Amino acid sequence: MKKLFLLASSALVVPTIAVMAPVPAMAQQITTSIQGQVTSESGAPIGNAVVTVTDTRTGASQQITANSEGLFSAQNLTTGGPYTITATAEGHQGQTVEQVFTSLQGATELTFSLSPVTAEVAADTIVVTGTRARVTQLEVGPGSSFGTEVLQNAPSFNRDVRDIIRLDPRVSLDREDASSGGSGVDRISCLGGNDRGNSFTVDGILQNDVYGLNDTGFSSRSSTPIPFDAVRETQVQFAPFDVEYGQFTGCTINVVTKGGTNRFHGGAFFEYSDDGLRGNHVKDLDVGAVDPDKRWGVSVGGPIIKDKLFFFGAYEWQKGGFAQDVGPAGAGYPNEIVGVPIEAFNEITDTIRELYGIDSGPLITSRPFTNKRWFGRLDWQITDDHRLEATYQRLNESTMQSDDNATSTFPQNAVGSNTFYLSGTKSKYYSGRLYSNWTDNLSTELRYSRSKIQDIQDPVGGGEAQDPDPIIRIIVGVDNPGIDGTVQVGPGFSRSANDLRTTVDQYRALANYDAGNHRLKAG
Repeated sequence: MKKLFLLASSALVVPTIAVMAPVPAMAQQITTSIQGQVTSESGAPIGNAVVTVTDTRTGASQQITANSEGLFSAQNLTTGGPYTITATAEGHQGQTVEQVFTSLQGATELTFSLSPVTAEVAADTIVVTGTRARVTQLEVGPGSSFGTEVLQNAPSFNRDVRDIIRLDPRVSLDREDASSGGSGVDRISCLGGNDRGNSFTVDGILQNDVYGLNDTGFSSRSSTPIPFDAVRETQVQFAPFDVEYGQFTGCTINVVTKGGTNRFHGGAFFEYSDDGLRGNHVKDLDVGAVDPDKRWGVSVGGPIIKDKLFFFGAYEWQKGGFAQDVGPAGAGYPNEIVGVPIEAFNEITDTIRELYGIDSGPLITSRPFTNKRWFGRLDWQITDDHRLEATYQRLNESTMQSDDNATSTFPQNAVGSNTFYLSGTKSKYYSGRLYSNWTDNLSTELRYSRSKIQDIQDPVGGGEAQDPDPIIRIIVGVDNPGIDGTVQVGPGFSRSANDLRTTVDQYRALANYDAGNHRLKAG
């Protein structure tokens, strides 16, 4: 079997245009299935038995007639549960299994053992059992899946799925701190590999770092691009044998989102920390003050029309700051740029502002960051055999980063706030998915998604080459008896022109055909 997926994307970098050629794209499995066999007490298969699979969260129900070997399969199911599965057959006492939970890891398999009807037991009697029906969780390959219970109970300092998948011992998080030239974010290493070999999807939508500029490996720079409370289940796979998984060499991180149910449910949280809740020294070195870190979010879901139409939404907001420990000598910084005394910095920046009208901006003591994440989802149970899902996802994030401000270079460099730059992402994701069960053996899946991602690398004071009013970069040397320094005003060395925008369209059509002992998949 072979599947063909087309991914079209384009990227624009001013003043150069770069077009990325279409490449094959794989969309990970985001639904699950319940399959198995109906047998008699002696183990003989019971043909034409009727199996009913009911999602107790939404009331959605599938009814499947087993084949001559007693085999049945219910496809395109929403992960999690609980599900209730009932098996009935002529001349036999029916059985029901409740509280069955499914997983992204693979199909859930049940084997029913039905007792014959006797004079004491009527043919329409249904027995709720947990012992005579055997339940087995199958897997598509080596990996781990973490459902709602784990997501709710496992500690996550950053409300991030990276804190969850690290529970798998084959996953580690490597952080390169800003003090050593890194971005201070957690990079995912699977089986010791580089994070650029990983794949990250949300509801099957590829959300990797397409252009290769981010340390996270995601399309976002400081976090996963989805509110934590919107995640229903997350999975990490290393070598799945299913053809639907692809485009990675390390691991694939697969996230599916929550939807509404017949019961209204929701939550809210608030987290706070400030400079008084952390130490003032690290390894006998002073650290600068930071702005308070505040984070809050809400989520809510429920029925619009009971048993038919459902909604779910989540929003998460965070604002804080990183310490700026480097600055001109005499300005109170833990790490001083001795080549640029504060008196020299003020004199030079005042002169440049008076002569050229270019403002350096004030000195920075705390580098602020913001992160806003939105998610919305609608589920329409059109009939028992057809289900439509639509999602919207949005991210706005920005972190102030230092540019050309250094004590390690020669000569040493000092800058004001306008030469710092904002590093971040603005992204929007739209998707629609239609799942259909045409017969007991044939099911289809249609998906479409559009991703629009804008990379942010803007100087705080503006003035890049593509701006309406570009600003020149001025460097003034400071001659000292000891270490020389420079004062720099205007966009940083690497900010001459940056405008990267990416649009990705993904299309997918898939058919599953159950031929008894064989399952055919084409797309």
